[in-house]
Amino acid sequence: MLQLFDADVWQEIFDVLKRHKLRTALTAFGVFWGIFMLVVLMGAGNGLQNGAESNFTGAKNSVFIWSGRPTSIPYKGLSRGRYIRLNDTDMEALYSRIPEIQHIAPSNGMGDRPVNHADKTETYSLSGIQPIEITAQGYRLEQGRFLNELDIEQKRKVVVIGTHVRDVLFNGENPVGKTIKTLGVRFLVVGVIAPASLADWAQRDTRRVYFPNTTLRSTFNQRDVIHRMLIAPKDGVDAAWLEQQVQTALKERHKIHPDDHGVIGSYNAQKDYTRVQSLFTGIRLFSWFVAIGTIIAGVVGVGNIMLISVKERTKEIGIRKALGATPRAIIATILQESIVLTFISGYFGLVAGVFVIELASKLMPPATTGSNFFSNPEIDFTTALTAISVLLIAGAIASVMPAQRAAGVNPVVALQDE
Repeated sequence: MLQLFDADVWQEIFDVLKRHKLRTALTAFGVFWGIFMLVVLMGAGNGLQNGAESNFTGAKNSVFIWSGRPTSIPYKGLSRGRYIRLNDTDMEALYSRIPEIQHIAPSNGMGDRPVNHADKTETYSLSGIQPIEITAQGYRLEQGRFLNELDIEQKRKVVVIGTHVRDVLFNGENPVGKTIKTLGVRFLVVGVIAPASLADWAQRDTRRVYFPNTTLRSTFNQRDVIHRMLIAPKDGVDAAWLEQQVQTALKERHKIHPDDHGVIGSYNAQKDYTRVQSLFTGIRLFSWFVAIGTIIAGVVGVGNIMLISVKERTKEIGIRKALGATPRAIIATILQESIVLTFISGYFGLVAGVFVIELASKLMPPATTGSNFFSNPEIDFTTALTAISVLLIAGAIASVMPAQRAAGVNPVVALQDE
């Protein structure tokens, strides 16, 4: 049994390690470097993953559907070159045909149009959306409120604007409660939003004016046309399967050849998210592989130094056994020396690795548009605890052979050792 609370044992352990400072330091460095590499690699991998995942805000299993290029294959007596327009009846048909759909959020746009407030005019993109899209896209509320269902039902002339629109048109003023004008119609600003992602495509949303979808369509005569649908599956439904079902249903409704790809455009956010997750799982496995290889090399060094230590202390071990020390006590002493050496060096490696990660996080410039490929490097407590546990187990295993050799020393032979 390890004598953890025996001061004499601890004094003896540190005395043995101090006798050969260089040898102990070089051996400890191997273990230190293994843990240090593991922490830094895992922290860097998490930083890359955080940067990549910042582009997947809101619902990560949403499917986006839109009408794409004209048909290229004649089908059922209809010629090629037809443009397909999605509409409200398509949405109703999808709800009816595919019960696995949780909700569908139609959206419309008008491209760049002049928008003015007071004496300032700038060109911005106009988008008519459903409130659910704000959540699905991961928008962050900066001021005021989001659009809501009453805005949709009553076709209220209200808008939410991006942060760039606020900064240019209102120049530091609080825009909530004030009006903007576009295409001859005034709208009340009820909120300011910003995307959570720092990617270029997301930052373009700061230059948009968001209307309730029904308001934009009725005000600007888009009637029942739908430019894009955001479709969210019910819990447990695979987004890739849903995407395929929606494609098939819409092609049948609009008499599009099954092999005529691109007429109904689609994007499955879950597919990209899963791909990113798989990539970083591989990075984590690689980090553990490299670090554990280095740790094993360090632990082998610990085993070697313990073998040398046992050989040098043969006479001492013989005297102990002659005075009544049991093999179990001898094994416990060697085991404790090995664990102490690996734990102390591993602990300092962990501290140094965490320090480097924290320093890198502090020295990183503030996240800006397009620079979020690396964000918030970190290592979780579970990983650190696992690394230390692996190290202690490896240190104990490395000491088994030296401890058995020490326990097998013949006192008579050992006392004759020079």
